[in-house]
Amino acid sequence: MLSADDARAIEARIRVVEQRTGAQVVVAVVNRADRFHGLRWRAFALGTALGAVGAVAADVLRPDWTTSHTSILVTMVIVGCGLSSALLASYWPAFERLLLQHSRAQEGVQRRAIALFLERELFRTPGRNAVLLLAGRFERAVAVLGDTAYRDRIDAAGWQRVADATTAGMREADARAAIVAGLAALESLLTANGFSAGVTRGHDLPDAPIELGDAR
Repeated sequence: MLSADDARAIEARIRVVEQRTGAQVVVAVVNRADRFHGLRWRAFALGTALGAVGAVAADVLRPDWTTSHTSILVTMVIVGCGLSSALLASYWPAFERLLLQHSRAQEGVQRRAIALFLERELFRTPGRNAVLLLAGRFERAVAVLGDTAYRDRIDAAGWQRVADATTAGMREADARAAIVAGLAALESLLTANGFSAGVTRGHDLPDAPIELGDAR
């Protein structure tokens, strides 16, 4: 998902943010945060609806085509359109993504970020000052989680501004540029709220970005 050059550039930017803010920053990129069951059924429904509209339009424009086998043909066309649409969603992520509501995509990425925060025990930093930025490539959505060191100083709107800065680049399918922009926004947020080098202790989390595959 990230080239070696991308990973090195992101790692270098993480170190700069940590040096300037005293935070411990973890960046993760997940190919697909959730399976989002039901999208292929939605694609099937869309395909059958379009097939039905086409069949009705053909009947209106050329009623003379009607024969004793028309109903069978129409049924085959409608079902065939549905199956083709579902198959297209299975093998073309861009089409499948069109069927995914943004709110559901954001929820999936947020859940994966929470799970990763717990799995990697990011809460065990000495100053409880970890920040996780997780970007979902398929969803083109971002979640930012901060530990308890930020609880009373940075609100949800602040973290969302960092996520929005990252999401803009994800829409262009450029993970490196998106994450670098997000890290710049994170640095601005932390420094604006009084965090600086030496305020919190320790930098014992790895700086290399974490790459994750599809959700199971």
